[in-house]
Amino acid sequence: MYSITVKMPISDSYLRSVHGKESEKVTEKTDRDGLSVRISKKGKVVFQLRFYFAGKQKRLDIGTYPGMTLKEARDEGVRLRRYAEDGFDPALMLNERRLANSELYTVERLITEWIDVYASKNVKGYRQILRTYQIHIFPKIGKLLHDRVGTHTWLDLIEFIAKERASIARRILTTANQCHAWGHRRKLIEIKPLLDIKPRDIGLRIRSTDRVLSDEEIIMLFDATDTMAMTRKNVLFLRLVLLFGCRTGELAASEVSHFNFDDAVWTVPPENHKTGKRGKPLLRPIIPAAAEMIKEAMQLNGSSKFLFVRKAGYEDRNETPMTSNSFLSVPIRIRAFSLNKRGKIMPHWSMHDLRRTARTRWSVLAPPHVCEIMLGHTLPGIWSVYDHNDYLDEQRKAYSAWWAEVMRIIHGDSVTGITIRA
Repeated sequence: MYSITVKMPISDSYLRSVHGKESEKVTEKTDRDGLSVRISKKGKVVFQLRFYFAGKQKRLDIGTYPGMTLKEARDEGVRLRRYAEDGFDPALMLNERRLANSELYTVERLITEWIDVYASKNVKGYRQILRTYQIHIFPKIGKLLHDRVGTHTWLDLIEFIAKERASIARRILTTANQCHAWGHRRKLIEIKPLLDIKPRDIGLRIRSTDRVLSDEEIIMLFDATDTMAMTRKNVLFLRLVLLFGCRTGELAASEVSHFNFDDAVWTVPPENHKTGKRGKPLLRPIIPAAAEMIKEAMQLNGSSKFLFVRKAGYEDRNETPMTSNSFLSVPIRIRAFSLNKRGKIMPHWSMHDLRRTARTRWSVLAPPHVCEIMLGHTLPGIWSVYDHNDYLDEQRKAYSAWWAEVMRIIHGDSVTGITIRA
């Protein structure tokens, strides 16, 4: 292995420029007072200290950039050289300090423990959150002591992610703040590096939308799913979301046992819906059209306990439900079909816009409080304290009227609407 040595003072800008950058040779760059850095071929930057002890010259790794800053490395070098001058071996002193720090929390340890202890019981989609950190955070700063990773390091990493994946960056910022607050309350960490940092501070803005699919777009949706090469499972999922106006996560996590065809009720357990902190399930009536699609999905799930499962190539598919992210590409494919096969530009829409479309159309079919219950929302104010009616009959009439309207849009047949307004 060849290496080159550069004899020039180290600067912060230099360290940033070489960190993580691959090269053909190992590079060493000297600083002052025996301090230097060693940059591996893969761009790992290690601070090293040269000193004399017991008449022999020694070299000691004292930290890795960016977990240790240049200033911290210089200060550490001065301290360790003083130990040597006083007759103590700096290597032993540094090792004792590292052992004392072994009980401190790394970034990965803190986040993993937060997910295991808190998020798994209180945060929807915690598995997806963990996967986000495994991909984007742990490889970069996961092994660093949490309290040694400052605000700028976190922001540099999140802003880099935001350039390509704004939604992922927002998720990291939000959940990291929650995790840091939890760890601080439990006295596991001393600092909250992202305290008071808002999405807008790093250029992330909440995009409000009023996207509702028109009659023509609903026709295109059915045309595309009937014509293009899309798995039947995805077609059923898409249409059930439009029918129920449910959150995609609620349907993706649903189990076969949640559907009672005798009582014609779909029960969404508290752990599967956003407002489940009160421990109350959501009850949705199963109209005949929904029953037909649900039963077909059951025939396609390989006898799994979940209604929708991962693709058949997975050995553990019977224990692996789909996630809401599994269907994010479906609208993209339908828009491409609209343009390429039908020559029509379909403006951007998401799976969540199917929920908004359903809610908007329900407004002429049911009173507002029934519509909110159909969405799985908690009734406002004192209403939620005293009114615990699930309004199943009213929901059933509204769902029947809504799907009859969808069929009228698709087939152009005259359908008698059902209105339950008082």
